[in-house]
Amino acid sequence: MLLFAASVPTVRHHRDQRIHDRIDVNLSDRAVARSDHTVLVRDIDTVFRGEKIRGRMVEPEGAAAPLPPGVQRYPHPGEMLVSPALRRLLAAPGNGLLRERLAHPVAGEIGDAGLLDPGEHVFYLVANHMTADAAQTRRIDHFGKTYAKKPLPLELVLLCVVGIVVLLLPIGAFIAAAVRFGGERRDRRMAALRLVGANRGMTATIAAGEVALSTLAGIALGVLLFVTGRQFAGTVQIQGLGVFTEDLTPQPLLAALVVVAVLTLSLGITQLSMHKVAVEPLGVVRKSGSTSRRLWWRAALPLLGLILLRISVRNPADLYGTSGVVLVLTGILSLLVGVTAVLPWAVERLTRLFGGFGPLPWQLALRGLQLNGESATRSVNGIAVAVAGAVALQTLLTGLSQNPVDDTAGGARGLSASTRIAVAHLDGGHARGAQYGPALATAPGVQRAIGFQEVSVSPLDGGFPQTVLIADCDQLRLLAQLPACSDGDAFLTVPPARDTMPDMTTWAAGLKLRVDMNGPRWTVPHITSTVRATPACPAAVSSERTLLATPAAAGHTAIAHAVSAVGLTYATGFKDVQDHIRTAAARLDPAFSVDFDERSQGDPALDGVRRALLAGVTAVLVLIAASMLLGAVEQVRERARVLSVLVAFGTPRRTLATSVLLQSVLPIGLGLLVAESIGTALGSTLLELAGRPVTHNWSTLLAIAGIGAAVSLGVTLLTLPALWRSTRPQGLRHE
Repeated sequence: MLLFAASVPTVRHHRDQRIHDRIDVNLSDRAVARSDHTVLVRDIDTVFRGEKIRGRMVEPEGAAAPLPPGVQRYPHPGEMLVSPALRRLLAAPGNGLLRERLAHPVAGEIGDAGLLDPGEHVFYLVANHMTADAAQTRRIDHFGKTYAKKPLPLELVLLCVVGIVVLLLPIGAFIAAAVRFGGERRDRRMAALRLVGANRGMTATIAAGEVALSTLAGIALGVLLFVTGRQFAGTVQIQGLGVFTEDLTPQPLLAALVVVAVLTLSLGITQLSMHKVAVEPLGVVRKSGSTSRRLWWRAALPLLGLILLRISVRNPADLYGTSGVVLVLTGILSLLVGVTAVLPWAVERLTRLFGGFGPLPWQLALRGLQLNGESATRSVNGIAVAVAGAVALQTLLTGLSQNPVDDTAGGARGLSASTRIAVAHLDGGHARGAQYGPALATAPGVQRAIGFQEVSVSPLDGGFPQTVLIADCDQLRLLAQLPACSDGDAFLTVPPARDTMPDMTTWAAGLKLRVDMNGPRWTVPHITSTVRATPACPAAVSSERTLLATPAAAGHTAIAHAVSAVGLTYATGFKDVQDHIRTAAARLDPAFSVDFDERSQGDPALDGVRRALLAGVTAVLVLIAASMLLGAVEQVRERARVLSVLVAFGTPRRTLATSVLLQSVLPIGLGLLVAESIGTALGSTLLELAGRPVTHNWSTLLAIAGIGAAVSLGVTLLTLPALWRSTRPQGLRHE
């Protein structure tokens, strides 16, 4: 897992490079003239059942036209190249709607160089009728662009710092616990060595040597598993993220740091644990049980973390400095390490309060916790730290992703709760919105289709863009509540009464505006009256006033630069209704884009970081669960003789199984309670640092705790076969 973490910089570098290599926009001020070395490109992205598909329509203008990364040659017009993941998606049963939408012959596959990860869905469709003067079509003479590095937003810096700690600290906590696997038998071996003449220094050195050798063997096995596992990296996706095999290459310095850190931590924990054990020639004496654990320094750790976080960032820009990041890291570490410090005290207090009474399995469980409390809490610490970190991370993500509610859905428009609207656009549609409307009206689930033309105009000084919708009177009556209408009229919509955003538009008859940003000049026609838009009109939720014009009022200039559009009203209860609409639009023209009236989709960068961190947390929990199983089995083996004696005296096995389950449930329950409390406090403090309101998604937080509990209980149940074997009569044999 640590070697995977050491590969993250390489993964990010390769991914960024592939993003830059396939940029297909002319970002320079230089105009690109048609030649044998140019290609026309247009975005035709789509979505299928929530899965984003990156699409490009391309038309090479000469034999030497540049090729996109991962493409060896352009196929014939009308054919397309697809990524391997998209080919599988097209071939999957039940995806006939997508096959109907992308009903073009597949001439080949896109190579890895043109994909961000093995699971990305991408296609290139070759056309032969594209025009360079269309608004969304661009001419380029090369693919790729190098961007200068720019700092991440402050929120993402904080999110990345928290994510790194949350991912790595649970691994460190479990390494510390794993070093003590088999500690009972090791201590007995040390006592035997004392019997033949070894002093305390020699036994400590021998114990360190044993741990060093086993740690080095474990590191070697880990390297072997990493090298083997990376060969299958392209077939695995977590939270929608995947990597190529060559991406998983650890940076040499980080890989060396992993080896040194694991070895140092193992030796340090071993030496600390030896201080509590007196290895004498006749046995092993543990210095525990006579003194109770003190709470003050254990509670001081999370309190210190909160104080450090409160004083670490006076100004959000401090996060860009080394001192600010160090203080934040120290505060987070103190809070999360506080989980491992508070948990043993909580377990001890529980056993003292409730010991001595209750059913037999309960008493056995509490007595086991009194005698082996450290072993029980060691195995739970990894899960507790992971849950605390995940809770803090989720709280931070919830707060950062909070956007003002977009009241464009359902009742906010005056539509029923089961009705939404969409707008289909086609640049270069030759003002045929009225003809496209009836065709889209036949799509399953569509209730109404209103065809119109749409053009953007702006002040001559380059001010705020404004929208003009052009249609005949029959269509305009569907878009607004008109008193009367004849060709030559123009109407101005009123912003919604609930809207508090300022109106940036400037409409006045005779005012000179410019079509698009660099098009010809256009004069605002006489405005007949001000009207209120219907719920089916895109202007119904806009904070800006929109001009509705008949063809005679709009004039030839506006119509020539207009985009064909169709406003759609559809029923949300119809299965795959959005995919049906996209497919119907693609059948009319592959360049049709459909925008659905939904809530804000959030920040793509924040969504990418969120998915990466949640993928890491998932992987860490799986790792800890597998390791916990080893620890639980080891504990059962250590207690094999005691369990056999209990069975020999007539204790039912179900009683022992219940006691083992309770002995795991109690530390788990306390650990999750402590983890949720500290994780919530950490997440809330981090949100205050970022200047965001503190909000909690309680259902998600409970789900995280449930996952932690399920992992722990699942591990406990898997130890039952080892328990049955340990309670056989043969376990009574002892030398």
